[in-house]
Amino acid sequence: MVGSSKFPRDCDKEYTLTPEARNKFTECNYILTMPVSSFGDLQYHVDCIPEDELMKDNPEEIYSYIKAALYTIMDSKDQSVALPSNIDIFIQKVYSYFSLRKTKDSFIKEYKRRMDENEPRVSKRKIAKERQEAYEKAQRLGNALTMRGLNEFQDQYIDGATDSTAEEEAAKQVSGTTEDKATQISTTVETATYTTPTKKVCALDKNQKKYVIFNPATFLTAPHKPKIQYIDREKIRDFCEIGMEFLIDDDNYKNEEAMNEYKGYVVDQNKFASFDSFPGVAEFIQDVLSTDKEDFIKMLWNHEKRLEATGTTRTFMDIVCYTLTDFSSNCNQRLRNSNNHERTPFVKYIVPMFKYLSQESNLTEFCWCEKMIESQGLAVSESNDFVVSFSDRKYADGLGRNTITNNEELFIECSSGFDNEITRHSLDDTLKLLVECSNSLLHILKQNKRASIETMTKKCTFGR
Repeated sequence: MVGSSKFPRDCDKEYTLTPEARNKFTECNYILTMPVSSFGDLQYHVDCIPEDELMKDNPEEIYSYIKAALYTIMDSKDQSVALPSNIDIFIQKVYSYFSLRKTKDSFIKEYKRRMDENEPRVSKRKIAKERQEAYEKAQRLGNALTMRGLNEFQDQYIDGATDSTAEEEAAKQVSGTTEDKATQISTTVETATYTTPTKKVCALDKNQKKYVIFNPATFLTAPHKPKIQYIDREKIRDFCEIGMEFLIDDDNYKNEEAMNEYKGYVVDQNKFASFDSFPGVAEFIQDVLSTDKEDFIKMLWNHEKRLEATGTTRTFMDIVCYTLTDFSSNCNQRLRNSNNHERTPFVKYIVPMFKYLSQESNLTEFCWCEKMIESQGLAVSESNDFVVSFSDRKYADGLGRNTITNNEELFIECSSGFDNEITRHSLDDTLKLLVECSNSLLHILKQNKRASIETMTKKCTFGR
């Protein structure tokens, strides 16, 4: 549902209003948060409404906020938040579109549809919250009763025990133990009740300027890593469990099981745990990498461990040899980051290792650079009433197909160039990989409906 106006071709489609500008145009922090090019898309506006606000069922009020914000943009004389001149006409057309009655009706219809979608999840979350609150209340009551019982025990058996020296000594011992336990319980309760999360940001406003100081022990996520925004995480949390580096210190993310699984994978990766399945491979790699550059290739292919190896261990060592040979050739050329073209480092540094893995093991067959994903259309055709043209086609930068089952199981996306990360592309590709992997699993499940749950839960697809 897009307005009749088209965004100017010579403008950046990813251009968004700065928080400062948006605050001048509207008091609602979720209004006009999408790219300006999407201001005429009603679905985008509904997507940006937080779930708590959405479920208040006030579409007409929110619609009026959006319309008022668009008018404020047109009428603004403040040069500090002025939009590029070639966007002004686009904003005027969008405002005219929002002035139509049918636009308002379409917005309310989309709003109601989204409410109906969210209702089961919100109800489920509300019940879970009520249960959690009841559980915590019971815990607090239990702690209070325990403390009262300890105090009564001390009053009756310790403070009143004065008949003999032996009894006094025993009372002292019991009292000491009881006080320690009471202190421990009290400390535990206080810790659980009053512990506050680490403060990550300090913001100062002075002389109409804003200064932000970040805690150096937080926000340490490395660039070029998967990332997902809060609004997207909330929408898919009933379908996907997310574990990523930047969520480790997120005070609002409570999926402990997913994060523990992620941390376990990180530990395995750091110690190259996969090499444990191929005896001698780790030692082989360590020996080769400690060799001088001049003798590297010779040592790589003529290493005693490789020549003596057999079976899958030999195959894996050959994959290592091909990959490191290609890598050593790359090391002979000085890096020249004259541009940030994403496909160049992808083809140069990433493709070779997967190519050799495929060709030497014969377990996976790869297609590269915008290969259409067949399982995508097959998985969603039923939800589209089997109309093929309705399917949202997806193309992968790298697509690995299992040579035994012929299923698409490995999906690779290159989001940025070698030099700088294109964050928006990384965010989009994270969601794209989730779609590709989940729809591939759905397609596999459609083909094996008689398989047991235990068997199907062992099936994996991979996104990189």
